[in-house]
Amino acid sequence: MENNFNIGVDQSSKKTITIFIIVFGSILLLTIMYLILNSNSDRKQKLLSIERHTRVVEIYSNKDQHNLGYVRFFNGINEFLEYPYKVGDSVSKKKGDSIEYIFRKDSIIKNNLFEESRKNGFLK
Repeated sequence: MENNFNIGVDQSSKKTITIFIIVFGSILLLTIMYLILNSNSDRKQKLLSIERHTRVVEIYSNKDQHNLGYVRFFNGINEFLEYPYKVGDSVSKKKGDSIEYIFRKDSIIKNNLFEESRKNGFLK
């Protein structure tokens, strides 16, 4: 029993396969470029849509998320700890604004969410 895997492909089939590969590769490349270019605007829109007027109740390690830092707000929302809040901080952010105000004891801290996202590599 002899294994002969030579597959003969005629000239018209080669052209069809080549055209298919070029079209598929172009579609894949355009899709990747579209996703890269629009990911920043999607992230910005998500940051602008946040509205928060609450107080930090607890900062804890979430065992379900590999002990990453999480913050629990007074309104019951738990989120990934992206900014070093402290327990007792009051947080205020209006929808459509990128600045989050943190009221801590006698000071007001302005937290620009766009700048924080750039530092963390989420925005370019």
